[in-house]
Amino acid sequence: MYAPSNNTLKLFNLIQPNVRKTILRTLFSGFTSKSIETPKDAHSNLLADAQNVFELQYHIVKPRSINDYENIYDDYSSQILDKYSSTGLVHTGSWRVHIGNTQNQFIHIWMYKNFAHLDQFVGNEKVKANDDKLNQHIVQRSNQICLSFSYFGIPQPRAKSDDQSNPNIYEMRSYWLKPGTLIEWGNLWHKGVQYRPDAKVLGVFSQIGELYNVHHMWSYQNFQQRKKMRTNAWAKPGWSENVEYTVPLIRKMESKILVPMKSSPMQ
Repeated sequence: MYAPSNNTLKLFNLIQPNVRKTILRTLFSGFTSKSIETPKDAHSNLLADAQNVFELQYHIVKPRSINDYENIYDDYSSQILDKYSSTGLVHTGSWRVHIGNTQNQFIHIWMYKNFAHLDQFVGNEKVKANDDKLNQHIVQRSNQICLSFSYFGIPQPRAKSDDQSNPNIYEMRSYWLKPGTLIEWGNLWHKGVQYRPDAKVLGVFSQIGELYNVHHMWSYQNFQQRKKMRTNAWAKPGWSENVEYTVPLIRKMESKILVPMKSSPMQ
């Protein structure tokens, strides 16, 4: 039988007590999760209380074209809003990946009033004409259609504070869940967001594209504030248990640090 070395035990003892407690419970609990009532309706009806539809656009840009791309997209978003903001179209935000597995990637989020509103943009020739200018600088593009978790609310424009010289940093944490666990995830994170209410920006789950994919977005003034807020959450009663029950639901997870583009309503 394997016996842990003294160095391993010393390292484990350095971990914060509440985090250490969660690790032990998770290892020896058999990865069990709380039982919940069997869902009797579509996820979209049980988890979202608004009809708003979010499109997440992912653009991987040629490294040498990043500056040109940003300028073109600023003009592109302005033209789209001039034409369609009166219909209810909202530019939630646009960001460049600062830390992540693909640094030459941009993420844009647009919000539609409902699916009928989204239908108006399918095959829209005016939108497609603007896309052609962007495509000259894009290596790969993809998108997802998502709905918002009711407890995250509708994202609002966010300005940097007066004492900030740089824009906020945004962290997008993406989770790929085991099929059948989305309702349980929603039940648990309904409590989870209460531990960092000032940092929450967006929480959505996929409807079209990669399924059982969840995205949580958080905003911080800088990396130091991020560290402080996350450390404080671990010190609050209930947070470690929340983590304990959500970890077994996850197949894969990823974190990206984003910086806003100049045209982004979220700075």
